[in-house]
Amino acid sequence: MPKPTKPAILASLLAALVSLSAQAGLYTYNFNDSGPIPQGGTVFSAEQPVTGIEHDITSVELILTFNDKASLTGDSAGIQGLLNLGTLSGSPSVGFFPDVTSTGSHGTRTYDASFSGLNGDDPNNTWALVLWDNSTSGIENGLVSWTLEITAVPEPVTGALGVFAGIFLVVILARSWRVWDRIRR
Repeated sequence: MPKPTKPAILASLLAALVSLSAQAGLYTYNFNDSGPIPQGGTVFSAEQPVTGIEHDITSVELILTFNDKASLTGDSAGIQGLLNLGTLSGSPSVGFFPDVTSTGSHGTRTYDASFSGLNGDDPNNTWALVLWDNSTSGIENGLVSWTLEITAVPEPVTGALGVFAGIFLVVILARSWRVWDRIRR
């Protein structure tokens, strides 16, 4: 078996380092869509486009800020929601029942949840938030703002293809260099 050349060894080390450096990116989108969440069968909805993310979703965190009167019961008796990735009828979505996770200034209530149901999907699309209130309390529930935090990592296949292309180029250059060296002698 022939002894590996220095460029081949260096290329292998470089390939190993590049494949280890695939890190997740966190993309935060703050939306100021606000308004009342009606009771009695009607819905509050907002749509926002998300672009510029080059990788697939590994997690989604949704942060909703409500007014201080919102009926966040964590079950079907209060506010319910649906987060859609896309606006077509077959678009992936996750449903949720908001419950208070923290209380902010001026009595605002925050609901913070992570969803894995959208993992592996392309985040570059129109995201739709739909909220409705099943309670009959007569209290005016309102959304103040919402935030999406999308974590995405590069697909291993993409990184691997880049690594192998780099190794291929280094091997070709090393062989060309040896041939040129022989011709010169």
